[in-house]
Amino acid sequence: MYHRKRFRSVKFYSIPNRQKRPRAETRCGCPARMQVRMDDELGRRYVAYFSDEHNHSVLELRFSSMLPSHRRMSEVDIEQMNDIRKGGIPVSRIHGFMASLANGYYNVPYTTRDMHNVNAKQQREGGLDAESCLRYLREFKANDPALYYKEVVDGEGMLQHLFWCDGTNKIDYQVFGDVVAFDATYKKNIYLSLLVVFSGVNHHNEMVIFAAALVANEKEETYA
Repeated sequence: MYHRKRFRSVKFYSIPNRQKRPRAETRCGCPARMQVRMDDELGRRYVAYFSDEHNHSVLELRFSSMLPSHRRMSEVDIEQMNDIRKGGIPVSRIHGFMASLANGYYNVPYTTRDMHNVNAKQQREGGLDAESCLRYLREFKANDPALYYKEVVDGEGMLQHLFWCDGTNKIDYQVFGDVVAFDATYKKNIYLSLLVVFSGVNHHNEMVIFAAALVANEKEETYA
């Protein structure tokens, strides 16, 4: 549907108690249109009428990739974005990197908002990864009864926090747990979760892990 044709309905401007700011007006009664009909005998469609007369300025062809109907990320772009994000690079800088590879922002057929939308979709679908992780811990516990883990989910059943330590971790803590180091990485994975590591040093001056956790935030109640 052509977003410049006709005019916005008058009733749109008289909505009582409007909560949101109205979107910018885009319709201007542009006469450009195309009519397609069906030829029943040939079983194919044909263009019955076409007019490219516009009453407004037309976007330059080189910027057409930025139209909402044209913007999309390919699977290759998504994989490349995910790989770069593992290094902790923010989306805005990744978009700039993609633009430099494409010789200009107008050659990148998506915006930073599109990239954030893809990230959000991946996080929503990440429930499958969470279930795989919990399944692995359940199977691991069958071989290591001393393994302890606990998960916390939100109201929609999405995994928020996960804590775990195995039998070896517990023994190391009993022997070398006089001093415990607490360190949290800041959203270095594609799920934007913080990895919390509890560690210490053994009698060989080597680091040992006592426990680890993935948390969605750093609120006080999360660490309680």
